[in-house]
Amino acid sequence: MSKLLHRLLSRLALRGQHSVLHAGVMSLIATGVFMMSTAAEMGAMGPLIIALSFYVVFAAIAIEVILGLFTLMRKLAGIGLRRYP
Repeated sequence: MSKLLHRLLSRLALRGQHSVLHAGVMSLIATGVFMMSTAAEMGAMGPLIIALSFYVVFAAIAIEVILGLFTLMRKLAGIGLRRYP
């Protein structure tokens, strides 16, 4: 395997530092669900609050999907390093 490919796979296989981001995303999802459950009691502002909570939950899930893709890329790079030393 070429030296450049080995260096690239080595950098991709490093462990991520995103545990604080995961905790923040989980709290965003919980906040969005809480906003949805309490929006019915807000009167005329209820539909606006529900729409805002959908956006919050959608953004949090999108962030988790992106972090999942980074994790998958890191796992595949680790497999590539083990297969082609």
